[in-house]
Amino acid sequence: MKKIYLIALCLPFLEIEAAVPEKIPFMIDAGEFGAVEKIVDNPNHGMTTLEVDSILKIMSRIRSDFRITYNEGLQVIQDKYPFVTEANIKDWISKKYIEVKEIDGKCYMFRKSVSNLDRLVPELSKFRRNELIQEDLKNEKVAINAIHSAKENGLSFPKAVTLKYTAKVKADAVPAGEMVRVWLPFPIENERQSDIKLVSSSDKVTFSKGSIHNTVYMERKAEKGKPVNFEIVVSYKVRSQYYSPEFIMNNKKEYDKSSELYRKYTATEYPQVILTSEMRKLAKQIVGRETDPLMQASLVYDWIDAHFPWAGAREYSTIPNLAEYVLENGHGDCGQVSLLYITLLRSLGIPARWESGYAVEPNKVGMHDWAEVYYEGIGWVPVDMSYGLIETAKDKNVMEFYKTGLDFHRMASNKGVGGKLSPEKKFVRSETVDFQLGEVEWSGGNLFYYKDWTPDVELIRFE
Repeated sequence: MKKIYLIALCLPFLEIEAAVPEKIPFMIDAGEFGAVEKIVDNPNHGMTTLEVDSILKIMSRIRSDFRITYNEGLQVIQDKYPFVTEANIKDWISKKYIEVKEIDGKCYMFRKSVSNLDRLVPELSKFRRNELIQEDLKNEKVAINAIHSAKENGLSFPKAVTLKYTAKVKADAVPAGEMVRVWLPFPIENERQSDIKLVSSSDKVTFSKGSIHNTVYMERKAEKGKPVNFEIVVSYKVRSQYYSPEFIMNNKKEYDKSSELYRKYTATEYPQVILTSEMRKLAKQIVGRETDPLMQASLVYDWIDAHFPWAGAREYSTIPNLAEYVLENGHGDCGQVSLLYITLLRSLGIPARWESGYAVEPNKVGMHDWAEVYYEGIGWVPVDMSYGLIETAKDKNVMEFYKTGLDFHRMASNKGVGGKLSPEKKFVRSETVDFQLGEVEWSGGNLFYYKDWTPDVELIRFE
């Protein structure tokens, strides 16, 4: 059996033993979906059922992301911006402001291309100017509060939060009598989060053990004609955390490069944190002659903030390396720029790691990812790359708050990417990188979120 890099959801982009023809990943990348389907339809293809299922699902997800024909996209864009010409659109495609993919000889636009335009196209950014100012003013207020209230270990007084998670599986998505298996996110215990409680649950729960993805597991048999709904209510206390650059500079020590922590968090971590020679060269170019880790981290933060605006992202499971994707396309969402930041810092010998879960605000709850940087003598310092600099702030520490701080509008449930669930999942995951929406499967395979089941997070209490 040969080793190949399989574009497959069950083992995305990992070197595995497989019977998949080596040409298939390249054919998928080239958009030759019909030809791939002919191969897998041949009863003599020699692949396992799981390998075939993974190939078909990766193509299905790409098709879902790229489902707007060029002419449809042109019409929608010109309806929203009547002054835009087709020449403008072709120019924006060449600059990757609009992502396109050719599938079986036909050009399709990424489904979030229209909503991304005023974030990526300089001449359209004026349409979001007031919104950006309001976001900065809101973040400025939160940052000032966090800085002023920071106590021991940079921590503020806690906020009490209660959330309700639901997974609503469509009626007959699973045959009657078959067991529906569900994993939902659960807050982790860390410096910022404490007093974590399961307030209630619709079913008996099993808490995860040893996974970087903190979960609760439930199961129940499906009934004919009835949806299968799972629910948990969780409560926790959360604090802002902030370390001033002056404090870090005065208290950090030289790294113990022989420690397990240092070796682990300055190393390549397949498949999403890959320290290539090109990535190391880029990191060195960004920091120049600067040798201090704190200042290097600040320079990397500024460089990413200046060059890669936030934009709605494709399914992570269809992208081999998210950090490289940001560099190639000139934009990224919170998880993508966080992984680029982590990769660049590790390339410089600075320990950095992933953390993610939700951004939880009184009027909004949404998925969110960020990073942590380790400084010897201080510990792990939170960094929110995608929130960027607070441009409305006059105080430099407030402006740069998210370089060394995190507000209390966060719920963390993950300490890494691409880990196994507990208890282990049998089939392909919907989220192959992160774990935020949850996972559902039965003996016949994985159920994809929003297609076969609907995830939901509701804020019950924030005070």
